[in-house]
Amino acid sequence: MIIDKILFVDDEPAVLDGYMRMLHYEFQVSTAIGGEVGLSMIHNCGPYSVVISDMRMPGMNGAEFLSQVRQKSPETVRMLLTGGTDINAAIDAVNEGNIFRFLTKPCSKEALVDAINIGLDQYRSIKTEKNLAKKAKIIEESRNETADICQWDNHEGPTGLPGPTQARSLLVPLFGVDTHSYVVLFKITTLHTVEQRYGEGAADEYLSSAAQFLIEALRSDDKLFHWGRDVLMAVVRRNISPGALRMEVDRLTLTSRGQVMNVNGKSVMIACPIAFDLLPVSQFSTLDDMLTVFNAKSIGMI
Repeated sequence: MIIDKILFVDDEPAVLDGYMRMLHYEFQVSTAIGGEVGLSMIHNCGPYSVVISDMRMPGMNGAEFLSQVRQKSPETVRMLLTGGTDINAAIDAVNEGNIFRFLTKPCSKEALVDAINIGLDQYRSIKTEKNLAKKAKIIEESRNETADICQWDNHEGPTGLPGPTQARSLLVPLFGVDTHSYVVLFKITTLHTVEQRYGEGAADEYLSSAAQFLIEALRSDDKLFHWGRDVLMAVVRRNISPGALRMEVDRLTLTSRGQVMNVNGKSVMIACPIAFDLLPVSQFSTLDDMLTVFNAKSIGMI
């Protein structure tokens, strides 16, 4: 569990000690003496969910400090503690977007706790929106990729395998239910290099040979699909752990040998490395959710 961290910045150590004594039971509080130390802590110890700075500090005042915090850590919620004579400067800082809100001194414990909790809600909301936007982008990219590769549906691609539509039809009833089914993605890592060097026809032959190798290496009841230009998908049933299946597939891919291809009238030996990753179907409710996790893993964008 990630714990929200709060940073107080002031030029008076006694004031910072007071904040620590006042709030250490409610929050994880750190302190920094002055803006320069505060920026260093944000760089070395961040991110902080909420940063609260005094306005009047020598060298770099609170508004200037929080303006730099905004640049270095834009998701951090920034608050300014001001005296009565600093209200106009605080209002300007709010209007410029450098701070979320300002608090007037003296500030009671109750007011500080309420302000920090509101700031934490704002920080979590910002993080949630950003994560949702990132997830939506990945899903959209996955859907666009699927739209691009549907030319290989109905056994029409160079591998002669069924494509994404057939894979989805098989998987939809299994998600969240079947505890023995796994999806294994195989990436033919050098396919694009072969295509760039020898042309599309040679790449299709290379891909077809790789698909044939997997068809022969997998069990007869495993289902293999042409998912993307350089990605093949297998749906397999095993009553074993993910780790045991990973060892099985790892041994399988290690037996992949180079292919001898006729390129411009010459025989050329081309290596055929195959990367893979796998996930259990039961852990996901939809294929898009599974693809989001695959895209974040080491096999790379699919």
